[in-house]
Amino acid sequence: MAFDKRKSTQGTWVDIGAIEDLPPGTMKRYDLEQHRILVANVEGTPFAVADTCTHEDASLSMGALQGDKVKCPLHGSRFCLRDGQAMDEPAEVDLECYPARFTAGRLEIVF
Repeated sequence: MAFDKRKSTQGTWVDIGAIEDLPPGTMKRYDLEQHRILVANVEGTPFAVADTCTHEDASLSMGALQGDKVKCPLHGSRFCLRDGQAMDEPAEVDLECYPARFTAGRLEIVF
């Protein structure tokens, strides 16, 4: 059985901001308790992943958003925002993913 990197939606949805703060084609880091979470708006769909590159401790929010991928600013590793998969070396470990949604004009995640 494969390990599911996505967190369960059994937790509580937390409001982290207005939809207008994250227009399509943009991404933003949110610091929630001890979690640094990157949220990207990919064509109107929010995706949330751990903000720290699994290869080095670099903030992915400083990298480049390329469709549904984010590129690390240090060594160029790319990660898929849909499932957290590390796509390029030197990163080999996938990112943790968090459920995210737009609802009633707000951005919500479960962490």
